[in-house]
Amino acid sequence: MNPLIFSLVSLILVAVSANFLSLIKENKTLLYISTIPCVYLVIYGIYLIFGPIDLYEDGSTNYFNKNPSEKELPIVFTILKLYQYIIVLVGIIFGYVFSKKLKDIKKNEAS
Repeated sequence: MNPLIFSLVSLILVAVSANFLSLIKENKTLLYISTIPCVYLVIYGIYLIFGPIDLYEDGSTNYFNKNPSEKELPIVFTILKLYQYIIVLVGIIFGYVFSKKLKDIKKNEAS
């Protein structure tokens, strides 16, 4: 599986987990499973920021190669400029939320 596609799937998994936070906040296993995509998003986002891959450049080149008559990129391509920062922020924020819920469960179990 392509790492970009896997990051999109991870982003969707984090969004679904966040939407069902009221259901998973009591289950330690589900919180651990929800934290895994967050970790991947942070690692892959940092790789995109500091690595050799430029999603915007690759995407725009591919777009103009497939559509030579076009003069401008669609507005959706501006998301590619910010994608690596978006996934790092989502991974950090929701990783923190899920880990905080895990700590709360562990603290309640110890009491």
